[in-house]
Amino acid sequence: MTFRGEQIYWMETAGSVPEGARALPAKVDVAIVGAGYTGLTAALHLARAGRSVAVFDAKVPGFGASSRNGGMVGPGLHKLGITGLTRTYGEDQAIAILGEGLKALSYLEAFVADEGIDCDLQMTGRFRGARTAAQYEASGRECDWLQAKIGLPSHHVSRADQRSEIGSDFYRGGVVYARDGGVNPRKLLLGIAARAVEAGAQIFAPCAVMGLRRDGAGCAVQTARGTINAREVVLATNGYSDRRSAALNRRVVPLETGACAVGPLSPELMAELTPKGRMHAEAARVFMWYRPTPDGRSFIFGGRFGAGGMAVDARAAAFRKAFCRVFPQLENAPISHIWSGQIAYTTDHSPHLGYYEGVWMAGGYCGSGVTRSIYFATKLARRMLGQPGSETAFDDLPFKPVPFRPFAPWGAGMLMRKYQMQDDRELKARE
Repeated sequence: MTFRGEQIYWMETAGSVPEGARALPAKVDVAIVGAGYTGLTAALHLARAGRSVAVFDAKVPGFGASSRNGGMVGPGLHKLGITGLTRTYGEDQAIAILGEGLKALSYLEAFVADEGIDCDLQMTGRFRGARTAAQYEASGRECDWLQAKIGLPSHHVSRADQRSEIGSDFYRGGVVYARDGGVNPRKLLLGIAARAVEAGAQIFAPCAVMGLRRDGAGCAVQTARGTINAREVVLATNGYSDRRSAALNRRVVPLETGACAVGPLSPELMAELTPKGRMHAEAARVFMWYRPTPDGRSFIFGGRFGAGGMAVDARAAAFRKAFCRVFPQLENAPISHIWSGQIAYTTDHSPHLGYYEGVWMAGGYCGSGVTRSIYFATKLARRMLGQPGSETAFDDLPFKPVPFRPFAPWGAGMLMRKYQMQDDRELKARE
């Protein structure tokens, strides 16, 4: 199949964004740059507290990662792993950081229920396959530690039993994490946007913010429609930060990632691929994640491969090679959609929120943004309002600027290629 361009699966499964505001007000209490999960969730809570709020986006609400992600939710663990976290911060702080992920997930579940947002939230659990015997042993130790220290429900699955979880013999066993699930990310975005507008927030999109200028006790926000004065500013651009949101841009490294939808597939094949309808991932440095769509008719695969500026048809070929090594039965299955997006990493692999360089910001979700962004945006709003319950386990971690920031994406790309080579060597060694 030849693609004319990117097509995002989730865009075809949800309704429309609430109509944006038309007349730009002269001033507001809070101007928010970025109309994704972070910006709209913060806008919702601030507007309900009586603040006048204007949200700006250069494209349409949810244009970035909020509509391009895989819609997988969970505690989000940590990229440093248990050993890295403990070595860096000590066991008590490591436990607190990992436990914060469970709090974020519980908050997301309650938020969706309390707001009445129909976003196909399904807590199906996640099977994480081990690509080598050594990874299986390491995953088992991690599983036991997480269950003992933070109460994360999980269990080992041996290679002999993995067909009960996945229609593949590729892995050497794995782990099931019960507190994982999936949503339709676009429906979630639209639900938050609707609640924010109902609360009184105004959305201006497309309306790019061109610059920020301190003006006495406030800030002059220069936009494509004119200048608006705001008492406070929130940067919520995450992986789509640039010079216009410089304070956040200096602190994150954007990474491109890709995804594709495969299907529709027969009910029998879907049941073979994922007998329990779980989310899926694998133990690797550069890993693939995948999941059934909420309607159970297609599969979505994603990862760092099939991105990085490749042509769409080349991306499709890269995806097919990746998912066929796990599921050879998909060799001739149609790829219906293919797209890319940007996530944001930080120097310490942790998300952050706070007040820096005269603006509020939250971001750096490191690939676990669906759960973290909504939770962190709520914490940020509480902090801005002086409300209790704004603290997180990440508060003592400084949100440092990235050294040599202009070269960071190039360096990250080189590191990913190194990791991919290490993964490939490990796979070859097992054969």
